[in-house]
Amino acid sequence: MRIHRLAVALLLFAACSSDKATSGTTGPVDSTTVPVTTTILPATTAADTTTSTTSTTTSTTAPCAVSGDVSKKESSDPLAMSSLVGADIRTGTHPCFERIVIELEGSGDFPGWWVEYVDDPVRLGESDEFVDITGNATLLVRMGMWMPDMEGNGYPGPAQVFPTNVSHILELRNTENWEGVTLWAIGLDSKRPFTVSVLTGPPRLVIDIETG
Repeated sequence: MRIHRLAVALLLFAACSSDKATSGTTGPVDSTTVPVTTTILPATTAADTTTSTTSTTTSTTAPCAVSGDVSKKESSDPLAMSSLVGADIRTGTHPCFERIVIELEGSGDFPGWWVEYVDDPVRLGESDEFVDITGNATLLVRMGMWMPDMEGNGYPGPAQVFPTNVSHILELRNTENWEGVTLWAIGLDSKRPFTVSVLTGPPRLVIDIETG
C-alpha cells in the first residue's frame, strides 16, 4: 500500500515539473515579438528626416531688399552744365530691379541732374504740345548736357523707345534736347522705389527701378 502511494506521489511530482517547464517557454516566445516592433522604428525616423530636409530647403529664398524710395533725387548742383554729350540710353533687367543707363561721351565734368516722378501729360520741350507717357507712372530725368548737340555729335538713336528686354519700364522718351539740357521721360507700370548713381569708365547715369 505504501509502495502504491509512493508511486502515485512520484507521478504527481513529475506532472507538476512538466507544467513548470512548459510555462517557462512562454518568456522566450513573447520576447521574440519585441524585436519585430523595434525594427520598424528606423524606417519611420528616416521618413521624418527626409520631410524635414525638404521643408528647410524650400524656405531659404530671401526677398529682395528695399534700398530706394519714390522721392526726388538730385546731384549736389542739379543745374551744372557739361560739355559731355549723350552716347546711348539702354535698359536691362536684374533679379530685384530694372535699370536705365544714360551713357555719356566726350570731355568735361559730369553734368548736374535730377530725377523725380511727375504727372502726365509731359510737355515736349519749349512747345505748347503735351503728351502722355505709356504706363501708370512717369519719372522725369533732367541732365545739363546735349543728347546730341547742335552739330549732331553724340546719341544717334531714336527719341522714343519701347524697350523689349524689361517688364516694368514701358517707354523712354526724349521730351527735350535744347540749350544744353536734355530731358527723358520714363514710363513705368506703377510708381516704384528707385535709386540713382553716377558711374565712370565710361561716365553714365544709372537709375534702378525696384521690382522685388
